[in-house]
Amino acid sequence: MERIVELPSDEDISEMCNIVSRQTNYTIDEIKDKLIEYDYVYLDIIKEYMGIKKDKPKPIKSLNQEIYRQIRIKLDEATKDFNDKQYEKIVNELNIKDT
Repeated sequence: MERIVELPSDEDISEMCNIVSRQTNYTIDEIKDKLIEYDYVYLDIIKEYMGIKKDKPKPIKSLNQEIYRQIRIKLDEATKDFNDKQYEKIVNELNIKDT
């Protein structure tokens, strides 16, 4: 399935060129070429110029692996939240005892 990209107006392209030119050493022609290459996402052009690599999405090997990956992510978040709350609770108790 081919993705359809709505082209921005000339005014929007000019604004994007100005933004990118302030952040990079590219010429206007280079910026216009890069805008086409990056589907008019000027932040990706700036990131590429600064050497920030785009994370490639990890392929899903199977449904079960994706389910367990999501479970691990949720458990990690819950554990971090719990530990942060416990730390705050202990700090508050120590502050109350000091007063």
